[in-house]
Amino acid sequence: MESYTSFVIVAVIAFLAPLIRAMAPQILVPAIVLELVGGIIVGPHGIEIASSTPPVEVFSTVGLACLLFLAGREIQVDKLRGPLLTTSVAGFAISFVLAFGTASVFHAVGLVKTPLLVAIVFVATSLSIIIVPLKDARETDTEWGQQVIAAAAVAEFGAVILLSFFYSGERSGPGTEIFHLSLFVVLAGLILFSLTRGSQFKRITDAMQRLEGTSAQIGVRGDFALIAVVAGVASQLGLETILAAFTVGVIRGMTSGKDERREERREERLDAVTLGIFIPFFFVDSGLHFDIGALFQSVSSFIRLPLFVLAVLIVRALPALIYRSRFATRRTAAAGLLQATSLSFIVVATQIGLMLNIMYPATATALVGAGLITVMVFPALAFSLLGETETQAIAEVPTR
Repeated sequence: MESYTSFVIVAVIAFLAPLIRAMAPQILVPAIVLELVGGIIVGPHGIEIASSTPPVEVFSTVGLACLLFLAGREIQVDKLRGPLLTTSVAGFAISFVLAFGTASVFHAVGLVKTPLLVAIVFVATSLSIIIVPLKDARETDTEWGQQVIAAAAVAEFGAVILLSFFYSGERSGPGTEIFHLSLFVVLAGLILFSLTRGSQFKRITDAMQRLEGTSAQIGVRGDFALIAVVAGVASQLGLETILAAFTVGVIRGMTSGKDERREERREERLDAVTLGIFIPFFFVDSGLHFDIGALFQSVSSFIRLPLFVLAVLIVRALPALIYRSRFATRRTAAAGLLQATSLSFIVVATQIGLMLNIMYPATATALVGAGLITVMVFPALAFSLLGETETQAIAEVPTR
């Protein structure tokens, strides 16, 4: 009974969050922030009327995979070259240097135990979070939006690979990790080949075209199956699902058909399922896990929180200055703020750090708290910098 009650409460919050956001356009934060806050309020560390029960966890896990799939699908690989790729990689390299230097200072004063792990946390960007307001503001196809997405993708990919390579408790050594990554690359290549060559199998393509738009919803089922297969194989290899789901999303975007109208309808149906059902569960469930009271249990935790927020801002926003030659000052600053938005990766990394006993509990709590602040504050500031039109678009443009 408790499992069903929590499930209902989370579903209601998922419904109310965007509705409240649309009815109160003066609220500058995206709806996902209201979903997170709603989870905190009703969760075990709030009024205690809901918890992360198995049904909620299942929907949340599927939601995270779907969110990363959509994020990967938004990357236009054919445009990921020239200045777009160069600046993204350069920005990540600068971020890592800044992150390691900052983490080393924190280690020297006794605030963190393992500076390299904290540095990896600092360089991450939650593409899965910023992609939602970017889509709502219709910025995903603009040059600026593609730069933000590319930079976030490089940061997220780089951070995930570094984390899995150096800190996963399931690894037996660097050789094993390289072998697993190689197998995953081969799997991704096979999927890409099968999708690009699938049009040669006339009976299959004809059958899928007949089923498209019917009650079978074959396109949506195919994308879901693709996510499930790759995520399942990745988990067996010991790789993070975040890497698998994002990768298959990129591949799916690369293999979109030439019929733009049909592809748009297919994307609309998939978005209706993922953004309308599973993805909100992930954000609300993240709020259920957050212990906001722990931030104020000790002086050290209280000190760490603002320092970590400032560190994330410096590490990820400062490298955005290299965009100045291509974008106006406001858009450059907005890009920096969005790049400094991170939460889901922080949660994963801190849990690994605690499990391996290479992170202080106070550090983990403050890092997650800093991540929550970046999600609540930075996107709102970013879109307010873009101007009144873009800010209003967040509230007025329905998510497709």
